[in-house]
Amino acid sequence: MYYGWVHNSYGAARQAAHAATDAESSARRAENAMARLEDAIERQTLIIRSLLEVCSRKGVFTEDEFREIVTEVDLSDGRLDGKYKPQLGPQQCANCGKTNGKRAVTCMYCGNPLDGRELV
Repeated sequence: MYYGWVHNSYGAARQAAHAATDAESSARRAENAMARLEDAIERQTLIIRSLLEVCSRKGVFTEDEFREIVTEVDLSDGRLDGKYKPQLGPQQCANCGKTNGKRAVTCMYCGNPLDGRELV
């Protein structure tokens, strides 16, 4: 008698089990990454709120003035969407002349700071 179908079925079951284990590992990694991001956002929120409070107490600006500044910066990229995403293109380095990516702050070839690029 031919029992090859048993061997094939066992192989398929093992592959499915490995795929399920891999999927569970991927899901765990994604959950951990999400938890780290949520933690980072909460810490940044605390820091921003604390800085706003210090500025308000020192009379640098009020919360309403801060909101106006946030709106102004938000609009600086052309959209009022709660995000800051300036539309930058690739830039040539003044020092070596090589082209760098649109998010580069310093030249990836010579390390020279790129003109007009913000750190944040």
